Amino acid sequence: MAVGILQWENSDVWAAFPDAVEGRFDEKLVELFHSTRIPDEQIVFLQDGEATIDAIQKNLSGLLANTEEDDLFILYFAGHGDWDSDTDEYYFINYDAKADSRDNYWSIASIFESIESGFNGSQVLLVGDCCYSVGLIERVKKLDSEIDYACISSAYAHNSSTGGWTFTESLYKGFLGDPVVDIDGDRLITLYDLARYAELEMAFIEEQKSMFLTTNNFAPQMLLSSVDSEIEAIEGKRVEVEYDGEWYKAKTLETQDSQARIQYIIDQSEEWVEPERIRPYAPQMFAVGDEVEAQFDEEWYPATVKKAWYGLHLVSYEGYPPSWDEWVGSDYIRPRQ
Repeated sequence: MAVGILQWENSDVWAAFPDAVEGRFDEKLVELFHSTRIPDEQIVFLQDGEATIDAIQKNLSGLLANTEEDDLFILYFAGHGDWDSDTDEYYFINYDAKADSRDNYWSIASIFESIESGFNGSQVLLVGDCCYSVGLIERVKKLDSEIDYACISSAYAHNSSTGGWTFTESLYKGFLGDPVVDIDGDRLITLYDLARYAELEMAFIEEQKSMFLTTNNFAPQMLLSSVDSEIEAIEGKRVEVEYDGEWYKAKTLETQDSQARIQYIIDQSEEWVEPERIRPYAPQMFAVGDEVEAQFDEEWYPATVKKAWYGLHLVSYEGYPPSWDEWVGSDYIRPRQ
């Protein structure tokens, strides 16, 4: 079941993603599953205005009711997410979500309630491409269930989602068999390979921290696809390239003689560059324990660094409980003033 929403009925509250409409990867992901041996009646895709709370709940219940023993159920969502700091509840925002109440939001808690009561299979893979999608992992941690769960979230942070397709494109490449996702080079793409690739892509391109968790007997090394030999392999090294005195994030596409063809992250343009203009991606990092300021809702708050990884920092805000801890990118952290 896939739910992809780029525009909402209440557009004053939930901003649309017009730049993401062309070439939308939620459609490509669903089309990929349709091209497999999965029967069409076992695939549901609700897009934009189709994704009302009633339609979501009706289709979810219907799909779950038709599952059988040992089935794997996959649920994917892309759009806006929300979090209620008072109740610590997380939500996916359905097309007809109201502005003045969360009562008709698609709560992540209700997703697990539906699965626990209506699923006849054994394994569930939950994937969220939105801000607050870490709510999937936070909920499954609290769950005492016989079902094997796996969750991949695009973001941990409470910051707004980017509106880009980086995360879903990573999923698409993994299920497709793109060699760039084959982390260990064994020509097989596992769930772990996919999760690790998505984590690196989100950190490098979007400066968000993707998260991954499995429970019970859900094997992280579950095979998703074999590398497709018809897909042209690219280097895909994450680097920085000097241009006009400034350094920009880029990926290497190929190396020929003494030059490399690179693609800039900022605008997707390509260029052949000499080795002296390329350096490994090595972002400046704060140390664990450093006292810093982190930005939330356009305000800066005193915080302490708890973890640091690949340009991202997990910070704890002074005077706030651990539920407010978040991974922040370089634009959201600075030395303590």
